[in-house]
Amino acid sequence: MKSKLLFLALAAFAQGSAFAGATIQFAEPFFGGIPSNLANASGAVTNGMKWGIVVDTSGNGFANSGSSYDLYAGGVNSAGFFSANGGTSDDYFIPGTVTVDATSLGLQEGDLSTVPGNGSIVDDLIFNPAYSSVTGLGIGDSFALIWFSSSTSAAGDKYGFFANPSFTMPSEGNPTSYGTPFAGTDPVRTASNTFQNPTLAPEPSRVMFLALGGLGLLMRRRRA
Repeated sequence: MKSKLLFLALAAFAQGSAFAGATIQFAEPFFGGIPSNLANASGAVTNGMKWGIVVDTSGNGFANSGSSYDLYAGGVNSAGFFSANGGTSDDYFIPGTVTVDATSLGLQEGDLSTVPGNGSIVDDLIFNPAYSSVTGLGIGDSFALIWFSSSTSAAGDKYGFFANPSFTMPSEGNPTSYGTPFAGTDPVRTASNTFQNPTLAPEPSRVMFLALGGLGLLMRRRRA
């Protein structure tokens, strides 16, 4: 059964250019599983949360295993690089849609006996335009699943993070399924990480500039 919803993570190419993209398919009811039981910060399995993937574009692992991202300035509907620990990172966010109740759609897991329920991902994620449009992003890069409240707007909000060795960016073209890690009944996965929003320290050159400026004002005052 094909997923019920489609989401374009980025805008399509300009008119006249060829379509090129990669389709990540989490919900695979016949041969794999459906991600379900995604929960909020209280551990309550919840529909309507935003989800997406985070791609490690440099192959150096996710920033602190994905546990130290700053509040995402781009917003939950925009693709872009996360910052972490007050600095830039190479972890690129691609948004999906929202979690839903898969039972209401009549879906079953690959074993045809497990019925996924709330907090499920049932839509495909289509990444378009091509990988070459994002610095460092390419086939084989590791990615992780991330989910959070659709109203995320302040430091202290929670997000969930789940990585699996099978999560690598696919070739562009035909859909690639990543439902196997979710086969059977999923455990409750709680959004247990906290978005930070630290104040960035000024660069050393700027600190020196401010110090010189202050010294100049002091000398000027003494002369007066």
